[in-house]
Amino acid sequence: MSWQASAGPEEASSEKTCFVIMPYGTKKDIDGKEIDFEEIYHYVIKPAVESLEGFICLRCDDIEAPGWIHERMLTHIYEDPIAIVDTSTLNANVFYELGVRHALKRSVTVLIHNESTTWPFNIVGLNSIKYTTGPRGVDEAKKKIVAFIVNGLNDPQHRDSLVYNVLPDLRVEKGSSRVARRLTQVRILEYPLARDTQSCIGLVSGDRENLSIGDIWASSENTEMQMDRFYGTSTSATIRYLGAKKHPITGRVIEDTIGDELAARLGDEKQVAPTAVIVTSPGELQRNNSVKWIFHVAAVTGEPREGYRPIERIERCVTAAFRRAASVEFHDDPPTSILLPVFGTGPGGGDLHDHAERCIDAAVECLESGLGGSVRKIYFYVWSDVDWEIIEGIMERHKSLQGARKIL
Repeated sequence: MSWQASAGPEEASSEKTCFVIMPYGTKKDIDGKEIDFEEIYHYVIKPAVESLEGFICLRCDDIEAPGWIHERMLTHIYEDPIAIVDTSTLNANVFYELGVRHALKRSVTVLIHNESTTWPFNIVGLNSIKYTTGPRGVDEAKKKIVAFIVNGLNDPQHRDSLVYNVLPDLRVEKGSSRVARRLTQVRILEYPLARDTQSCIGLVSGDRENLSIGDIWASSENTEMQMDRFYGTSTSATIRYLGAKKHPITGRVIEDTIGDELAARLGDEKQVAPTAVIVTSPGELQRNNSVKWIFHVAAVTGEPREGYRPIERIERCVTAAFRRAASVEFHDDPPTSILLPVFGTGPGGGDLHDHAERCIDAAVECLESGLGGSVRKIYFYVWSDVDWEIIEGIMERHKSLQGARKIL
């Protein structure tokens, strides 16, 4: 769905809400100049946001629901995909709420201010949209607000928070927050199935460059099968880079082996169905990491101006990978193991705990039913210590799995 001009305000979920943080009524700026913030809200901010199809604006005074106003305010600051913050009066409450937003959300937070405002040192380096109350100034401000929102939502890696620029690995979940630490040391745990101890679900951490586990490596892709760029941090980016051919002296990429093969296999098709699996060779991963095949699994879908989101029933990606592993094309050299990501939790932004439970349940069912043919070991790659604790806890509590055995 593309965004178009909306016919008017409509009820929306938090996924379509822009929370507006600003003073109310008429207030004076630091130089004593009066600003009518009701006009700014109703003639600048709301028209800009609601020109994007389905989106609505919300301020604290718009919330008509029982309960503590601060609780509802903080919920919107945490959950709403967009926030607009007017800092024109250097209001303490506005800056408090901006600080909370920057601590909880890496994007999309749009700052605006009247052109007469002098910003304090702490935020002077941030991008902010200046506005004036004249017709030309209003039109320009609305265009810029829309552009800031669209650009932020279209880029899943976008960060406009000072906090996340300094701490890019920070994970915030309801009830807890901590900085996730990347796990670079190779570690492997296996959990045998209770019904079949020769089959197991495993956890793997460490730099993928140092891993030699899994005949098949699965890569989470979008439904356009566009692999992530070499400089991304996703599974797709890492597999693409490690599989590419490098110059023997400079180390720079001279052949995008996996990316080119995937594009060739896709041909003239521009899109695949959710859970579709396209198989390519592993490129340099075969020589360096003993990988035999790359399974590109369509796990996230994108919409213009909406960004990416996981497909429905993400566990189907695990099932689709198993079915493909058991297909006739591998009968001459049947795979016995596969390394998967927790699908949909990278740029797709899916909840790690929920997706891990779904993917692990699906993996157990596939092993118990023999759906994967010769595949008897399935491993999930874990990037950080926070993710490891969450997924290990799920494995420990799973009724179909025995206690862990440490491999490395």
